[in-house]
Amino acid sequence: MNSRERVINTLNHKESDIIPYHLDLTDEVHQRLIDYFNDEDFFNKTGSHLAQERNESFEELNDQQFKDIFGVTWNRQQEGDFGVVDTYLLKEPSLNHYTFPHPDEKLIREKCQCLEKQTDKFRMYTIGFSLFERAWTLRGMENVLMDFIVEEDFIDQLLDKIVQYNCKVIDIVKEYDIDCVFLGDDWGMQKGLIMGYKYWKKYIKPRLKIMYDKIKSYGMYVAQHSCGDINEVFDDLVELGLDIYNTFQPEVYDIVEIKEKYGSNLTFYGGISTQKLLPFANVDEVKAETNRIMRILGKHGGYIAAPTHAIPNDVPIENIIAFLKVVQNQN
Repeated sequence: MNSRERVINTLNHKESDIIPYHLDLTDEVHQRLIDYFNDEDFFNKTGSHLAQERNESFEELNDQQFKDIFGVTWNRQQEGDFGVVDTYLLKEPSLNHYTFPHPDEKLIREKCQCLEKQTDKFRMYTIGFSLFERAWTLRGMENVLMDFIVEEDFIDQLLDKIVQYNCKVIDIVKEYDIDCVFLGDDWGMQKGLIMGYKYWKKYIKPRLKIMYDKIKSYGMYVAQHSCGDINEVFDDLVELGLDIYNTFQPEVYDIVEIKEKYGSNLTFYGGISTQKLLPFANVDEVKAETNRIMRILGKHGGYIAAPTHAIPNDVPIENIIAFLKVVQNQN
């Protein structure tokens, strides 16, 4: 059984010879591990079950700034893959002076062709900042949250335009032998939803339905990333037909309860904490907790073992290796 077959098996809520796993890394940590192993190809030797490409195109402005395809300028003085938005383009609740981009079709096709070649992996095309996050990167978090209440027509137009862009991307991806479209969009805080359930259901849910339905109509699985506590919307996500939920943070969920309640409908991807465990535990603690999480979430399938987020730069290399040793040596 190869990696792709194991992932599909777990999506069907069946157990395989081993629990499928993946090593998610930030760019900084990826480079640290290349240096540590003195091996540019170390990642391909980890046995990670997922092959992923991101729908992103950047223009480097200088050492600290880059511009994304939507025209948003990011400042990377703050450590991390993206940094922070320098200035918000939509200073007023209006689209009159903003032109939405067209998908970078050449880049999308190149990335899909790369994915197609990895026939033994479960192939995921990732659309990051897929709705709420794209709205606030253009408008600002506080403004979007206020717009939900006082600028309904504008926020409807903005979110609809974002969905239209994503659907154009999906229409290209479906031409290739890709297993899954992975939508990234943070809705959660440490406790509860950023915008509250009322506004999530009003603005986010109907647009997820459009994207999920399109993805599924092309025979692909749907994966959804959201950090934080989104327990309030799990029933909605099941109703919409979501297949994979990422990140599944153990700090914010009762993992036994959630597995029992939703484990027959959702596959959980993540679960190994980058908030507390990986940065602060010792090697033995990482191994013990990784084994515990896998026993709970891997029962009857429905689990891809992975860090809860791309591993940030505060995680010691020995803890990354400890995680890998557990997932690589399950038999």
